[in-house]
Amino acid sequence: MMEHTRKRKQVYSSYSWFLLWSVVCGLWSVSSCVKVVDVKIPDSAQQVVVEGSIENNVPPVVILTKSQKFFGTVDLNNLGNYFIHGARVKVTAGDGTSTELSEFCLQGLNLPQEQQDVLLGALGFSTVDSANVPNVCVYTVPDILSYFVSGTCSFMGKERTTYNLDILSPPIYGSDSLHLTSTTYIPTAIGMDSLSIREASEKYRDSMVSVYANVSVPDTFGNFLRYKTKRNQEPFYNPLSGTVYDDKLWVGLSLGLPLERGQDPNAKFDLKTLTYFWKGDTVTVKWSNIDIKTYDFFYTLENDGGDSPFSSPVKIKTNINNGLGVWAGYATRFYTIAIPK
Repeated sequence: MMEHTRKRKQVYSSYSWFLLWSVVCGLWSVSSCVKVVDVKIPDSAQQVVVEGSIENNVPPVVILTKSQKFFGTVDLNNLGNYFIHGARVKVTAGDGTSTELSEFCLQGLNLPQEQQDVLLGALGFSTVDSANVPNVCVYTVPDILSYFVSGTCSFMGKERTTYNLDILSPPIYGSDSLHLTSTTYIPTAIGMDSLSIREASEKYRDSMVSVYANVSVPDTFGNFLRYKTKRNQEPFYNPLSGTVYDDKLWVGLSLGLPLERGQDPNAKFDLKTLTYFWKGDTVTVKWSNIDIKTYDFFYTLENDGGDSPFSSPVKIKTNINNGLGVWAGYATRFYTIAIPK
């Protein structure tokens, strides 16, 4: 579930702790001449949060949740309470074809535990305790099971196509029904030329390699991409430093871009292995071209400095009218490379 205010793991060096302690001591020493001002900060308005996507040859998927108070807490043991049920969700393509999405909840599908974990991973959820799997609910095409069985269904994304999202949410927080809209575009899938590997330079990384995307950038501005990586049988994970890039510096060039290994956000942070892959790995890269509004959302989301006490928060650019979140179109290609042992 996507939240308007995100919490991320922070790694502080001993110097950072020393600096923070010095600041605290300094403030303590001058507290006798500082007047304490008690300021009451009002809670931000609570809204509908949309996490929706449509991809070439993939049906649309929309997750609807309730935003939380700015200083509120999230109940990780009962995530199902944050999903919005009973909404009317419609997706219309630029050629006029449309589909009404149906709501499916994980616990109502009666899937085996292994399949539940796979579905949760595909939706961006990471489970720590399989005994407490959240009742994740999504809106998607009514014949979604046909897509999983045969790879086709009644409504799937196409390249070079605009898609309009229309949501009528039931009342939440005592308000009236809410009408939300958005538009996204699936561009042409430009893709990359190939993947290649390079040995890590440091001796203590002799079992690791870097993976490079060899790319020929078009000679016109306005190309944006997002990527994720998959290592062996793991799910696709986002790189921790960011997933989206524009073409401002590389228009018309052919170059090799180092790819950061995507990681489970709940995994232990290890600076020595950050970005690298291991010899013997099979690496798959999900390489997606996106429109500028999708780029703006993820760029501002991933570069929000609000988690640091020494930086200013960034206002996340949503493309949802009357709500928060994103409706994203992806023109995707997949690339795989087997790293020799």
